[in-house]
Amino acid sequence: MANQEMRLSNMVMYSTVMLQCQYKNGTTGIGTGFIMNLCRDAESNRCVPVVLTNKHVTNDSVKCVFGFCKADPAGMPIDNESFIFDLENRTWIQHPDPEVDLCCLPIDEKLNEIASRGIKVFYIPLGTNLIPAKEEINDLSAIEDVIMIGYPIGLSDTINHKPVIRKGITATHLKYDYQGKKQFLIDCACFPGSSGSPVFILNEGIVNQNGNLTIGGNRILFLGVLFAGPQFPATGNLTYESIPVIPRPITNIPTNLGFVIKSSEILVLETYIRENILKLKLGEHL
Repeated sequence: MANQEMRLSNMVMYSTVMLQCQYKNGTTGIGTGFIMNLCRDAESNRCVPVVLTNKHVTNDSVKCVFGFCKADPAGMPIDNESFIFDLENRTWIQHPDPEVDLCCLPIDEKLNEIASRGIKVFYIPLGTNLIPAKEEINDLSAIEDVIMIGYPIGLSDTINHKPVIRKGITATHLKYDYQGKKQFLIDCACFPGSSGSPVFILNEGIVNQNGNLTIGGNRILFLGVLFAGPQFPATGNLTYESIPVIPRPITNIPTNLGFVIKSSEILVLETYIRENILKLKLGEHL
């Protein structure tokens, strides 16, 4: 549910959720997920809302917890109140390519359940219409400003239930597949917890396309999903008196670069869901 009077930058804040996962081995982890509508049917205008994130965030998880803002009777967000989704032993739908670090969890049944209890929540899902076509990608510059929305090291505004917004630039040209994979690099501070963060080009007021400035225009392109960041080890010597062994610590230092899966891979996941999961469900009701 979206408010048309909201600015784009305000709207995207309502698309992400912090995923707090508990794993089979008893450990816990935090990542970023975002809400997206997949498999829209043109005739009924129905779709499947999902939480989308990285496989490595949810693999071997036995429980995932995330929250939405509650909504008032008019459907507007109550930012300082949340409804917590506590989902145990759910099967995440994996991208069919084992090398693509994407998965999703349909939440339509859960949303219908809480609605039947008279509880309203507010979120603004991303749509596949935000994924740029090949022609749009080719028209982009090698250097584009990007924003990334998520929860680096688990940080968020816990009082107002809002994510952290970071800004950077493309570090490789989007029209090329980095190292032959459906990926590109961004120059942006990327930390654990940011895995699963959506990456956008988002312009408000002034849009620069092919060197042409449009005043008063808006543009949003959903470019992809962060999944990793290269780090390098920094070694140093620590010396202690009267101790014969000199420990040699190794610290991994982020390079402020991030690997991003191109959003076109979400369309591959959507096709997999439509041709396998949805057809199977339909067959169960025949």
